[in-house]
Amino acid sequence: MDFVLGLPRTQRGFDSIFVVVDRFSKMAHFIPCKKASDASYVAALFFKEVVRLHGLPQSIVSDHDVKFMSYFWKTLWAKLGTQLKFSSSFHPQTDGQTEVVNRSLGNLLRCIVRDQLRKWDNILPQAEFAFNSSTNRTTGYSPFEVAYGLKPKQPIDLIPLPTSVRTSQDGDAFARHIRDIHEKVREKIKISNENYKEAADAHRRYIQFQEGDLVMVRLRPERFHPSTYQKLQAKKAGPFRVLKRLGENAYLLELPSNLYFSPIFNVDDLYIYHGHHNNVSEELDLQLPPTLSLRPEIEYVLDDQLVSTRQGGYKKFLVKWRGKPHSENTWITTTDFQKINPDLYELYQTFNSSEPSSFKPGRIDGGKPFKVYSRKKGKT
Repeated sequence: MDFVLGLPRTQRGFDSIFVVVDRFSKMAHFIPCKKASDASYVAALFFKEVVRLHGLPQSIVSDHDVKFMSYFWKTLWAKLGTQLKFSSSFHPQTDGQTEVVNRSLGNLLRCIVRDQLRKWDNILPQAEFAFNSSTNRTTGYSPFEVAYGLKPKQPIDLIPLPTSVRTSQDGDAFARHIRDIHEKVREKIKISNENYKEAADAHRRYIQFQEGDLVMVRLRPERFHPSTYQKLQAKKAGPFRVLKRLGENAYLLELPSNLYFSPIFNVDDLYIYHGHHNNVSEELDLQLPPTLSLRPEIEYVLDDQLVSTRQGGYKKFLVKWRGKPHSENTWITTTDFQKINPDLYELYQTFNSSEPSSFKPGRIDGGKPFKVYSRKKGKT
């Protein structure tokens, strides 16, 4: 499962699509949602739109979105006996099915919607049906055929009605609209299937590493905060030791504890290390600037605010960074807070009221218990 983000907001307030793909049949569900939705809302959507049709999944593959990393999400699926699997944060080949579907879905929407950018959620059901009734390039069958053993009746050929029968112009127009959507989707998928193999083969690197191998890693901009990546001189870092191979495209590496990186890398970002094994530590110090190797750590929360917007609003937190002067205190969003220190975020939420006016900032110092401080009055 994954999300298609950055879509224009519809008249019903949707700005994202929750995409769920069955790994066996390749059947996909396109569920309109809102980017600001929390884990409980996404879970409710999943039960409403997927579980009621297919039952509980044995496992779920997703990226490291904060919704999927939350305690609520992990507790829910642990209690239900569903295993959670996570793809690489910055090159999620493990979750490749939804990545491919997301790209296809974006192309389909652009092809179908055109000047109706505020109504894309209305055509999602038809796009989903057309997608699932089209032949999948991996299986050679449509997802419907794999899941149900038959091809569904499709509105490709409209049945002509006798002139003596009273008809509705609106009904006729709607039927033609449905047919046009299916024709556009099927044609787009056909073109995509024809181009996919050639493009994939041209960019794929056929290389394998063994456990214990030393590799250099390519440092993508996404692994750094935008303000710090510009200071980076080296394009590669390492060497690092391969701990385990994860599927066909990803590897788990042994990284120093002070690196704020996901230890999972795609094979496209790994390169054979040609130096000597006894130079590993020295090479690392030279390749990775120390200013980027330190994980940012929140010392305590000074304040929080609920910012109102036309779309509803969001919450931000004023934090004191450990080892930094107060002049570098920063306002961060809920998403940033959860990524930097999810445990502190959970504690902060637990020890504070759900009402915005009664939030009491707290802090954690080493192994000391959580302390609650009164919020200063009159702050804006």
